[in-house]
This record gives sequence, C-alpha cells and structure tokens, in this order.
Amino acid sequence: MSAQDDNSFGSNGFTGFREELLEDYNDFRREINAEYIDFLTKAWKEYRLFQGKVPDETPKPLSPVLFQEEKNMRDEAVKVDGILEKIPDSMPVRRGGQKEEDSDNRWLGQTNDSLRLDFFGAELAIHYQRRQFSLSGITERSVGNLWKDITDSRFTTLLKDMLHHKQKMQMNDWAYFLLAKKVAARLSSLQSKDCRMVFQHFLLVQSGYDVRLGRVDNFLVLLLPVREEVYACPYLELDGKLFYVISDEDKKMKGHSSIFTYRLPDKLVQAPYLSLMMHKELLLPVLPKSFCVKAAEMEIKGEVNQNEIRFYKEYPSCELAVYARAAVTDRLGKQLKAALSAHLSGKPFAEALNRLLLWVQAGFRYQTDGEQFGYEKPFFMAENFYYPASDCEDRSILFAWLVRHLLGREVVLLDYPGHMATAVSVGKDQIRGAYVELNGKRYVVCDPTYVNAKAGQMMPSYRTKRAKVIRL
Repeated sequence: MSAQDDNSFGSNGFTGFREELLEDYNDFRREINAEYIDFLTKAWKEYRLFQGKVPDETPKPLSPVLFQEEKNMRDEAVKVDGILEKIPDSMPVRRGGQKEEDSDNRWLGQTNDSLRLDFFGAELAIHYQRRQFSLSGITERSVGNLWKDITDSRFTTLLKDMLHHKQKMQMNDWAYFLLAKKVAARLSSLQSKDCRMVFQHFLLVQSGYDVRLGRVDNFLVLLLPVREEVYACPYLELDGKLFYVISDEDKKMKGHSSIFTYRLPDKLVQAPYLSLMMHKELLLPVLPKSFCVKAAEMEIKGEVNQNEIRFYKEYPSCELAVYARAAVTDRLGKQLKAALSAHLSGKPFAEALNRLLLWVQAGFRYQTDGEQFGYEKPFFMAENFYYPASDCEDRSILFAWLVRHLLGREVVLLDYPGHMATAVSVGKDQIRGAYVELNGKRYVVCDPTYVNAKAGQMMPSYRTKRAKVIRL
C-alpha cells in the first residue's frame, strides 16, 4: 500500500471509526433515557418530608472578648468532642452522562439559535435548537411525555456548550447546578415554571447527576443528593441517602410533611452525590472592590472580586467545612501573601504567628450574623474583605488560611457551641498554653476573636466546654 493510500485510509478510516463510536454511545444514551422515562411515567410514591436542619443556635458573643491577663499560663488540653476528617478531593466517576470531549460540531447536529448568558460577570454563549415545549400537567405521565419530547430534540450542542464552560471555568457541582438553572430560566420556549424545572432536571441528568424530580401539592421541585450537610432546606431519605428539596417556592414549601417522587434502579443512578466543596477556584471576570486593613503595625491593601461575592450569595447554607476548605482565588491569595510576607519574613515562628493573630483580631470589626444579616451566614474567606464586619467562624476561617499559606503550618478549627477558634501545629517550636493533640501532634489554640490574646491563650468561658475538631 502506498503512503498516499495509507494516509487516505487513516483519515477516512478514523472518521468512520469515530462515527461508529458516536453512534454506539448515542444508542446507549437512547436506551438509558428510554428506561428513565419509563420510571418517570410510573406512579410516584409518597415519602415523608423532613423540615430543614438548623445550624448551631447557641448564642455567640455579642462583642469580641478582650484578653484577660493570666499570671501563670500553663499547658491545658482542650476537651475534644469528635473530629471531622477531610474527605479526599477525588470524586466518583459519573456514568452515562454527556461527554465533555468531541468539540467538533459536525457530530452534534445543527443549531439555529443562541443566547448570551450572564454567569456572575462572565458572558457565556449557549447554542440550541429552538422548539416550543409545554407541560399539560404535573402528573407522572405529563412529566414523562415532556421528558421524551426534550430527549427527542437536539440539545446535544447546548449540553456540550454547558460542559465546556464548566470545564473552562472550573465550576464545582453547585456552580454547574446554577448554570443549568439560569439556562432553563432564559429559554423562552419553556412556557411555565414547572416546564423549566423539568428541563433543568433533564440537563442535570444528561450531565451525569443523580437529580430527581418531586411533586409537592401542585408544583414540582428538584431533589439534590448533596454529600455535605445543608441547613434550612427540607429533605427526604431515599435509597439510603438524603435528597434536599431545591425550590424557589420557599413559602409554599412550609407546612408540607410529604412529597411524591420515584426510585431508580442502580443502573440508572449516576454520581451518588452532588458536592458543595470548591476544590478549585471558580474562574470569573474580575470586578474589583478595594480594601485596606490596618492592625498590628501592618497596613494590608488589596482587591476582592465582587463577581465572586455574587456567586457566594447564591450558595446554600451548609456545614462549616465547605467554607473553610474552599479554594481561594489565585489573585487574592497572591495579594495577601505578598503584602503580609513583607512584614513577617525572617521573624521567628512564634512572633510571626502572634502578629498574624493580632492582625485578624484587631483589623476586622466584630458583629454577629444575626445583627448583620438577620440569619446565620458563614463567610468564604474572601467575604471577610467585602462585608463591613465578621464574627468568630469568619475570622477563624481567614486566620487558618493565612497560617497555612504564609507560615506553612497545619491548622484545625475548634467548633464550640456558639463559638469557633483555631489550633495551629507547632512542630518543634515550644509554645505553652491551651492545646489539642491529634495523632501525636500538638496544636496550640489561637483564637481570632479573643482580642490581644496570644497563641496558647483561650477564652476562660470555653475551658470547660468541648470542641469538635474540623480538619482542613
């Protein structure tokens, strides 16, 4: 065979092979979708609906506590009430979802419409084929028929665009959920709230998420199997896990004690959980807001991204580990490390630690969430530089990040009823005072709300109380 013949075979042969693979994959998806529609059209069962969980309601200090001089500081072990270990970053592989690769539109069908979507400052292009959809009712058969209509239409390009933006912007599961919600809200061909809910459900299932539909009274809701604990959100137990009810109809949800939904066989269950963790920063355009924090003879200036803050405002209230372990934007991280390192570089560990602690204690105005927002709202680290005040968990999350990235030491959070502090691994350095020992390592207490207190000094009112340890 000549070289020319070989090249010709390679091009045409690969194209044919690629088409065959795509057709096999599409056949697989059609089969899965047909089975899914079958379960949607069968009678949904009634399940007990539990009212939303509430975070710790123990009253917090109404003002920062001023350090009380201790004559003889001695070593004192913190009473520990359980340890929340860090879950590995790796997530289970989803089965049967839309492929993110294969960006060649020749394999995706033709589109005849597009929209420009504002996603927290980023303008996203979404292409789709225009077609009117309607929902005749919210019975099982009506929902199944709409799902079939959507499945029979060509939305592969739309899904490809969404998954492309997800990968490019490093969206976590919650960001992608919001993207699906915004896309469904913008499509004028969806003629009702329930119709948009079904379409959002379709997008998420096709993207590989085990999201279910539920019916409460006379409207539809989405059921999300969130891995982390979510607050102020009704939930039900199904297939051995918790599904949280996500709906814009919060007022309508109050007072309901049951919900109708369906179970699925294992072969149709994709990723078992949706996670709220942010292992990578969400890449958003920068809309800067300047800040300046003066304390401990250090003046630190920088800028926080207001588009990032907009995203955080749409986050559900959830367990503190989500906020504390979230990735910080590279831009803000570099600003803080450069500015603070200029003051701390070359200093002994204990001196640098105490100066950093004082900067957080004295540089930020204290106010409880109830006073500032009217409800409990933990901060992602960047929010400390946006809002006018912060409380104990916000300062602890900020201080923990600073110690880990400036001083290179391990930090854990100490979650008390109504209060939060930190404990820092001291290694070979000798710092006396309150401490917690974990796996043979000594972590000394550092309380960012105990103003003027140094490492090892803890509020007297918490000496007899037990803390849950949160690893970062």
